[in-house]
Amino acid sequence: MADRPLTVAGTTRPEGAGAGRAGALVDRCSAELDASASVPLLARMADGTLDDPAFGRYLMIEQAFVRTAARLAGYCLWQQPEWSRAERHAEAVADLVGPQSRYFERLLSTRPVDDATSSDLLRRASVLEGAVTAALAEGGYAGVVTSLAAAETLYLRWCTRAAERPVPRPDDVQRWIELHVTDGFRAQVDFLHQLVDELPADVTDARLDAWFVGMLRAEDAFHASALVEVAA
Repeated sequence: MADRPLTVAGTTRPEGAGAGRAGALVDRCSAELDASASVPLLARMADGTLDDPAFGRYLMIEQAFVRTAARLAGYCLWQQPEWSRAERHAEAVADLVGPQSRYFERLLSTRPVDDATSSDLLRRASVLEGAVTAALAEGGYAGVVTSLAAAETLYLRWCTRAAERPVPRPDDVQRWIELHVTDGFRAQVDFLHQLVDELPADVTDARLDAWFVGMLRAEDAFHASALVEVAA
């Protein structure tokens, strides 16, 4: 685990859409991204068939991971030596602990998940936190930003495809999809890709691939957990 600020490779990105290490990483992992974007939970949200109790369980585990993400953004803030990038991490912390926290509280207030269900649900869903904290332990800042880039790239991909399909969906599911295709969300994905572009050369492509794919596999298990009912 890194315990001091990272020395970045530089602050100039290569020219051209998708240029740089992040673009190459996404290209190498495109098949894995497509597979993760097609898991049952996301497919049901995309086609409008996810039932409301399952959506409530999904919101509960997303709320839990948002709290993890807020802590990770705080870690990245400390580790990032370039001030403009540190400010972006600070903005992420503020968004995660403010508007995003209120969003989940509001939606979950109409979809309560009972204690027996939530305990087992959160245990199963903790695989996602486990993946990113393992990447942090192995690679510090590099492991975290690569893992978060995987998660956000996945959401941009599946939500972009879903948004292009004119199918009826419950209002809150539709809004969830729309939140992940906004200019602001795209800017956040671009920022994470920029951070991957700037990682030091001693962070090998093999390590990037392992963190990226590992996060996608954890996302698959995380998403599956919301579809498993806990016996009464």
